[in-house]
Amino acid sequence: MRLSVREIAQGRWPSILTAFGLNDKQLSGKHTSCPACGGKDRFRFDDKDGRGTYYCAQCGAGDGVALVMAVTGLDFKSAAAEIEQIAGVVPASPTKMPPDVDAAVEKLKRVWRESAPLAHGDEGMRYLAGRGLAFDSPPKSMRLHPGLSYYDDGQFIGRYTALMAMVCGPDGKAATLHRTYIKDGKKAPVPSPKKLMTGKPITGGAIRLFPAGSCLGIAEGVETALAASALFQKPIWSCVNAHGIETFVPPANAERITICSDNDENFVGQKAAFTAAHRLWKQGFEVTVMIPPMQGDWLDVLNSRIATSKN
Repeated sequence: MRLSVREIAQGRWPSILTAFGLNDKQLSGKHTSCPACGGKDRFRFDDKDGRGTYYCAQCGAGDGVALVMAVTGLDFKSAAAEIEQIAGVVPASPTKMPPDVDAAVEKLKRVWRESAPLAHGDEGMRYLAGRGLAFDSPPKSMRLHPGLSYYDDGQFIGRYTALMAMVCGPDGKAATLHRTYIKDGKKAPVPSPKKLMTGKPITGGAIRLFPAGSCLGIAEGVETALAASALFQKPIWSCVNAHGIETFVPPANAERITICSDNDENFVGQKAAFTAAHRLWKQGFEVTVMIPPMQGDWLDVLNSRIATSKN
């Protein structure tokens, strides 16, 4: 029986991806620039089980085949043919050991303990207000850290106040933390103000911003979800990015899902929304997709309405 492209390439991904233009930093296992979307300090290649796996805060997660397709723009058949050709002439590499999950979890717990609940007048609330978001009761899944270290490609840049949001897996248990670095009530002057900490897998999970019953909405970013919740007066959870929308697993009590899509010029947000809608509909959920009437996301819509109301 003929081996699949993934079986042929297993254990050879660092060499294969080098042939497709990835550099040593991008294959180091540390956060760095994404070879697909170009975003700085949002990509990490972890090569779990020698499968070429990676995660990007914008593009989402995937394996070596998906990464080659994203970098080259090739379809699966064309990418597979090139991968197989390269795999035949490069040596296998030792399979990388997974990161120390226990150590990562302990760091997450420490950072969460060092943070405090959001309170009216603090820098976190000033930041959200500046983004057009105001609350009588801030989400309990968000906290404020007084001074979190920021690194760029392994280099220490400084310490900043950070707005923390807990990302839970599909089982409802904490998996990692989403950070928004801020300074003087605005995004901090760093390459990537928004980052995920290393933790447990979050595929299918979300930032559970509000208690939810049978009716639940989802959106990509934290601020987008908060804006959509204000606009539609219903609980909206953040799935962090488009990949999170595509893979979201609803809680057991959910019956009706509203997907608050981004309106992207490249249709990434819309594609994720309708992919998720089709999957959830097949699973028996009542699904609605909401797309902003303008290019952008629901935070843009909210701020447009606020500006109109002031005129």
